[in-house]
Amino acid sequence: MEGRRNRKAQEDRPVRRADRHRRKRVSKGKVILACVALLALLGASFGAGWYFGVESTRYKGEILLVNEQNPLPEDYVPEGLVNLYEMRHSFRLARSDIYLTRETYEAMERMFAAAEDDGVNGFYVTSGYRSYERQAEVYAESEPGYAQAPGCSEHQTGLAFDVTAESSNDQFEGTEQYAWLREHAHEYGFIQRYPANKADITGISYEPWHYRYVGVEAATRIREADLTLEEFLGEA
Repeated sequence: MEGRRNRKAQEDRPVRRADRHRRKRVSKGKVILACVALLALLGASFGAGWYFGVESTRYKGEILLVNEQNPLPEDYVPEGLVNLYEMRHSFRLARSDIYLTRETYEAMERMFAAAEDDGVNGFYVTSGYRSYERQAEVYAESEPGYAQAPGCSEHQTGLAFDVTAESSNDQFEGTEQYAWLREHAHEYGFIQRYPANKADITGISYEPWHYRYVGVEAATRIREADLTLEEFLGEA
């Protein structure tokens, strides 16, 4: 009788071990499912916050709009900034610490290389990305109306640059370089962001040296219709 009980206990032992392993697997599976559900919920919450939060008030389609009505937060830093001095370039630089987003740089390099092929060179890039803090310094150092408040400058996007010509004598709009840009910049995705006689719409006086990357399709439509970015995006 005692022997039968021992044999029965020995036979039941693998069953009990298997049952414990099964319960552990079920418990572990529940934990994994709970973690996945939590991550999905957090992702959805973050996505909703991004879409319905400050970002959604600035992006129109795929184009980032920055002005006094659509400021950037202090901590906004564009992804993929590259140092122009370290990149191949067919233009001159005023400083070695000018940065743009890679996409903007690549389009700008194609544009200035095309200008050079047309016999127009001597472009001199003076400014690119500026942080919120740097823009605050520029704003404080400038006369009223000559610089945007921090957060309101396109330079913080890394999508805009200022350019002049080596021999322009502060009259860039009278140079062959400016004439070439006016004719061809849209072919490479750039617009003159603050055109003449549009300050009532853009809030910024005429700046023939300031160019903004928006992509070829949008730039072409803006140029053909003689629009500002605000008008194109329905913000005017």
